[in-house]
Amino acid sequence: MTMEKIINLKTSNLTGFYKKMFFYKLLSLFKIKLKLTFDRKEKLKKYTEEQQTIINCINILNSNTRQEKYNLIYDYSCDYLDGEFINKNLCGFKNNMCACNRSKPEILQLSSCCESGKIRTICEHFDKNKKTCKIKSIGCKLFTCPYLHRKGIKYPIKKIPYLKYFLSTRQKLIVKSSTFQDKDVIVNKLLKFYKMP
Repeated sequence: MTMEKIINLKTSNLTGFYKKMFFYKLLSLFKIKLKLTFDRKEKLKKYTEEQQTIINCINILNSNTRQEKYNLIYDYSCDYLDGEFINKNLCGFKNNMCACNRSKPEILQLSSCCESGKIRTICEHFDKNKKTCKIKSIGCKLFTCPYLHRKGIKYPIKKIPYLKYFLSTRQKLIVKSSTFQDKDVIVNKLLKFYKMP
């Protein structure tokens, strides 16, 4: 029989939630589902970023299969990174050119981060017409160029809660080093080194 543990979303915060993450992982071993409750006085039209992260973590813990867990971890992490880079325009795009390229002489400019500066070839997954990637590669999404590094903009795995709290050390290395690879390939690698209950 599946039991439930109630979490009040209004009083939850990320720090407190993550401190208990190990406990919640143990709960999932014993088929105890986490359930959210809301204060009746509080009518939320939109969740805060913190609340949505907690909801996403609970969705991961409550998922039924390993495949489903890792697919959610992957999707939530990619959505987080897309939100950071696109919504904040961290790369400073103007007229289809990033701030890094604009700071270089024309001969050194690249068509995108997907082009190798040494051999001047573009990744096969890059759509030249749409100027976007055809696949969902988390390793590529984690990449930040030296220009952003100098501005203090980096996205290490420890900054992304879904990767930090749900993956083993070996799985984190897989995610970080798996560039130019699609979701299915990387999720299968994560499943091979499965750790999470």
